Amino acid sequence: MHLKNRHKILIFILLWPFFSLGQETSAWLVNDVNQKIRQFHLQNPGTSFHSGVMPYIISDSLNNALFPKTGLKITPRFGNKKSSISIIPLVQLSGGIEISDSTHFIGQLGIGLAIRGNLGKKWDYYASAYFEALDVPFYVQDYIYTNGVVPGMGKAYGGLLTNNFSRFDGYLRFKPVKIFYIEFGLGKQFIGVGYRSLLWSDFAINSPYFKLNLNAWHLNFSATYSYLNDYSQNTVGTWQTAGKYIARHYISWNISKTVHLGLFESVVWQTRDGEYHRGFDFNYLNPIVLYRPTEFSIGSADNSLLGLDFNVDFLHKWTVYTQFMLDEFLLREITAGDGWWGNKYAWQIGIKRNAEKSFLRFEFNLARPFTYSHGSEKQNYANLHQPIADPLGANFYEAIAQANFKIGKRGSLTNFFMLYLKGEDPPEVNNGGDIFKPYTNPAKIYGNYIGQGNQRKVAFYKVQYNYLLSETNRLNLMVGMQFRAQRFLGDSQFSTLLFIGVSTAIWNRYWDF
Repeated sequence: MHLKNRHKILIFILLWPFFSLGQETSAWLVNDVNQKIRQFHLQNPGTSFHSGVMPYIISDSLNNALFPKTGLKITPRFGNKKSSISIIPLVQLSGGIEISDSTHFIGQLGIGLAIRGNLGKKWDYYASAYFEALDVPFYVQDYIYTNGVVPGMGKAYGGLLTNNFSRFDGYLRFKPVKIFYIEFGLGKQFIGVGYRSLLWSDFAINSPYFKLNLNAWHLNFSATYSYLNDYSQNTVGTWQTAGKYIARHYISWNISKTVHLGLFESVVWQTRDGEYHRGFDFNYLNPIVLYRPTEFSIGSADNSLLGLDFNVDFLHKWTVYTQFMLDEFLLREITAGDGWWGNKYAWQIGIKRNAEKSFLRFEFNLARPFTYSHGSEKQNYANLHQPIADPLGANFYEAIAQANFKIGKRGSLTNFFMLYLKGEDPPEVNNGGDIFKPYTNPAKIYGNYIGQGNQRKVAFYKVQYNYLLSETNRLNLMVGMQFRAQRFLGDSQFSTLLFIGVSTAIWNRYWDF
């Protein structure tokens, strides 16, 4: 064989892992799916899988192995080995009764359609449209009335039932080589392995985004740019929107097969300041620049945050994890320990056990007063009047316990328990509990502590049985009950919710607040 040809063959063999592509898809951003993928990688540890960024992207072969197409065949798929399209019906039909001071009926009537597939081995896509009418428990209705949105779903408006919303999701992803992809979409992401994320969660409503992702060696680097909306009421009570952008970087390093470290940074800026239209700031487009030096170099007062994500796996089942989000601080004020208002941070610590037939979790979260807020109310860490991180916003302690069990081949029992204490702001007073208020006029400079203000104490428990009717569109038969006890401003409330229904479970619904 000619020497030059041998060199070509050697180069081809070395580069083949980087240029060979298989068909891939984004897993549903829903907790039980992510837990199953995570459990597989705990049993088969490696350095190429990065657990900290969801939705996970997995190969079709792994997807079929983990989620075999059992149950009803209600998702038609067309195509061949190179290209395909699947049509996925979406449905929510459930009802129940809330028993508190008075009896209250709840219900959800939802319908939609999704498509997903691939074009060759370099392109894959997803799109969905969904509409739902719903009557909700009293405490969720209070949230909708206060914030103008259905939690995690969309703007609330009247219609068939008390509340209605429309939701649209989608992405188009191009992967020219195995280690790199570009993605445009309208949707959500989640950073971390906790139930909550203090960096970036899937609680807030969908946002349009552009993402660059590089996965090489033990490292995964992503740069994501999103368009968000500030959503607030004017002086006459009308809801108004104002645009803002967020740019964020996340570097994930698998130090070993069982030890992971992630570094996070983000910056939020408003598109318009008075009569000045700023638009997208191209200073933040550089995917490898640190935002804080950039912010100082352009003389900006944008909202920058830094974060750390760390977890360790052991015994092929257990994971201990932590997150830390730093909004703002002065070291001398931290060491002084006198409760300076500007020491703004959030912290998470947790442990979980992820086995084939059971899942356990214990997690604790906190956020100091004024964290995630900003001097400009249009630059808070939120989208459409919902926190990007923990649903409680700031000025809270939160403890979470989960115990989920698999029953048979398609049944599961989930248990979720939560306790929280949150300090809320009295009228016309800023104690740091409302991230939508500007922090320019704190009630006090020193002596601030978590839980200050009007304390809301909540105990929440939910038990639910699911039976998977169809894996192809995640259709579940569900039945369960929920208990919620609250004490606020000297008043105690207790409610019991009983429910039954069928649901397409392809996203998380957060009513646990």
